[in-house]
Amino acid sequence: MKESSTPQHLEGNEVEKRKEWLEFEKIEQWHYEVIDELLEKNVDALMDNMYEHFLRFEETRKFFPSKEILERAKNAQKQYFLKLAKGSYDTRYVEDRLRVGHTHHRIELDPKWYIGAYNRAVSWLLPLLMNRMDGKEGVLPIAKEADTQAARTEASLSLLKLIFFDMGLAIESYIGAKEFALLKQRDAIQELETEKRVTKSILEGAPIGIVSLDEKFHCVECNQEFAKLLSVDSTDQILSKNLFELAPLLPKNQFVSIEQTGIPGQFSAQALNFTQDKNAQISYWDWAVWPVKNSDGAVSGFVAMFSNATDRVQLQQQREDFVATLTHDLKTPVSATNRTVKLLLDGDYGPLDPDQHEILNTVLQSNTALYSLVMTLLDVYRFDSGVKEMDMRVCNLSATVTQLVTEIMPLARERQVNLRAVLPVEAVILTCDTDEIRRVVQNLVDNSLKFTAPGGAVTVSLSQDGSATTLSVADTGKGIAEENMSKLFQRFWQAGSSGRYYASTGLGLYLARKIVEAHGGRISCQSTIGKGSTFQFFLPNQPAVTNTAS
Repeated sequence: MKESSTPQHLEGNEVEKRKEWLEFEKIEQWHYEVIDELLEKNVDALMDNMYEHFLRFEETRKFFPSKEILERAKNAQKQYFLKLAKGSYDTRYVEDRLRVGHTHHRIELDPKWYIGAYNRAVSWLLPLLMNRMDGKEGVLPIAKEADTQAARTEASLSLLKLIFFDMGLAIESYIGAKEFALLKQRDAIQELETEKRVTKSILEGAPIGIVSLDEKFHCVECNQEFAKLLSVDSTDQILSKNLFELAPLLPKNQFVSIEQTGIPGQFSAQALNFTQDKNAQISYWDWAVWPVKNSDGAVSGFVAMFSNATDRVQLQQQREDFVATLTHDLKTPVSATNRTVKLLLDGDYGPLDPDQHEILNTVLQSNTALYSLVMTLLDVYRFDSGVKEMDMRVCNLSATVTQLVTEIMPLARERQVNLRAVLPVEAVILTCDTDEIRRVVQNLVDNSLKFTAPGGAVTVSLSQDGSATTLSVADTGKGIAEENMSKLFQRFWQAGSSGRYYASTGLGLYLARKIVEAHGGRISCQSTIGKGSTFQFFLPNQPAVTNTAS
């Protein structure tokens, strides 16, 4: 079916002009009455005759694919003819006739077919009209009885005027609808051409490599920037060629995965090699690829974009190396200062009065916190650079948790928080880096204590099934806003007084995630504002140490 405009509209004065042009004023009242009576008595037979003719031709038969549609069309046509000679030809009547032409365009019924239908109707009606006016008393006005032939001619002309009036409206409406559709199609083509020019301008001017592929990964279109990535002079050297023949070291499996799932992929700072040389210099890229789907929803191609992120990655690495070097250099003097302060507190350099003792204790506490921060920064660097090694040993995790909770208990009592451990009857035995897992649990418990009000509770739970060990820390604290949940395990986010987490130097949860993932596990959080949070991590029972590089 074609899309067309809404039915046209004619004002009352335009309708009157058309009636005047067809000399409607010469149609006498008795003409209307005779034609109307003729139609009332014979309309069903007329419909049978017309539609028998329609069904003889394959071109018109296709418009009536079922009996239901055929009967509906016949009934609509019947009502149409019953109104033909009622004598009321106002704007409402005209709009109904205009709607016929609009419908014909919508169903793609060309004027040649319904002009033939009008001809069929006239050819069938005129003989009946002639026979009806055979001079019988009561059919013609008294003034016309003397000249039956003239009366027949006048009535026949009136019938033709009514038919031509309706036929003209239908054809005009059809032409108007078709013109509207053509104009709309022209505008759509112009819009597509404009979009194509804009797209081409963006494609050629973009500072990133862009390539369009078909379903077999052949290059359909690309920009000059992408050609540079493949070290060729022109895009013509790429088109119609398989991407993975041009650059066999690109990760084809990721394209295949996107083809199978139909889900776009986005990758950040990934090392890619666009050459055919395995020993080529490494460069890093932010890139994305998404599937192009046809009308059936099947993947018919791909679009991929590549942006060089090497400078950013190198700059980030330089910053991290600088922080790591600085942190490492701070470790020795901070450690030495701590040892010296302890010697002073132990009286190795002479007795101290109470004020001196208090000051040195404060210095020791500050230096110990600084030393802990230095070690955390160093561990973060080791994890991110992939050099951190796990000391995997068989561990009684129940005993580790019990000892940790016992050590933290005084702090919990000081803050008036009920700290408890819920452990299974049988000891939970696991192969892991005990010190690092203890570090994770301590960090989670410290966070919960910090953000749980006096009178609240913190519960450490441990469980184990056939495949995994689960440890959770639940509190009745403030809870975490939904918009901050995705930031929990990022670097430099930590708890604050105004909200659970804000941008700062916090590394605890980030390091916890790194430690858990290095064991092949995962860590997560569920939280409700005003009710509290539950942090839990899962560790596989079988040792599964992963590469610690991010």
